[in-house]
Amino acid sequence: MALFLKKSGIGENRIENSGRWPVRLTHFRLIDDYEFPATNFPEIFFVQQGNFLHETDAGSQAIREGAAMMVNPGNRHTVRQPEEVVLARVRFLPEWLTSEYGTIANSPKVLLLFFDQSWFRCPREGDFHVFTTCGEGSARIRAELEYLRDLLRDKRQLEPVTRVVVLKLLMLLADEHHRFWRGVSEVEVLPEAKQALDQIESCIVRGESFEAAKISRSGFGKGAVEKAFEDLTGMSMSSYAQRRRVFHAACRLLDGQEEPRRLSKDLGFPSTSEFGNEFEAVFDIAPAVYRQKFGVPLEPEVAAADEEKG
Repeated sequence: MALFLKKSGIGENRIENSGRWPVRLTHFRLIDDYEFPATNFPEIFFVQQGNFLHETDAGSQAIREGAAMMVNPGNRHTVRQPEEVVLARVRFLPEWLTSEYGTIANSPKVLLLFFDQSWFRCPREGDFHVFTTCGEGSARIRAELEYLRDLLRDKRQLEPVTRVVVLKLLMLLADEHHRFWRGVSEVEVLPEAKQALDQIESCIVRGESFEAAKISRSGFGKGAVEKAFEDLTGMSMSSYAQRRRVFHAACRLLDGQEEPRRLSKDLGFPSTSEFGNEFEAVFDIAPAVYRQKFGVPLEPEVAAADEEKG
């Protein structure tokens, strides 16, 4: 006997996409089972209508209208026995949101999300994370999703207002659940850690190499600075600096026309080949492929000139 009875209001499974990278909104209208393949990006689902059984490799869970689901990159999941289900899915490129260092680093409520490689990720112990929204919170989420759809339909995906709407959605979901996915909704940023963050960002912007041993500690002990930084970010200062440098490169690939050779030099990579290796280690694809797939392709004359130099 089925857990949920199907209705006939929706004649068949339908999918509607709005926008293009770096952020996409998809509405799924489902009456039959539907499998979502594993992806390299965080996925945020909001159940706008209906009931279903959500299945992953870890097991199954009954999901109802008003629930939100965060799915880890690399995990497949399936909707089973849907009853006229309408799902809204938001997918985005993490580095697009982490470009505004000043805004994020000075906002403790967003800080833990900022330091995760995928920017917004569910707990590592599970394939997905589900919680139920209610009342006013649910209404706000629905309103922001509708506003996001309007922005994307008007091809405004690269404008700051769209980034703000996505951030608002993340914050509304996090506030509804009263914690972020790494455990807490508030984090204390010790001054020794904040100073290190600022110095790393400054080095990258100037295109200089970062050496943890040479940072100004303003009277703090070396061990105290290292511990505060690792407690906050989960990584060493050198590892964070390298990852942040790659994120800067990704942002510039999304909306610029710079040659990889110039870009790698401006951001302080030792060589174009090392830039390519480090970029691929984080994003699993080469910089040129990343730009072609997600960003603004090089103009023909720029691409030809870069090929001649390469």
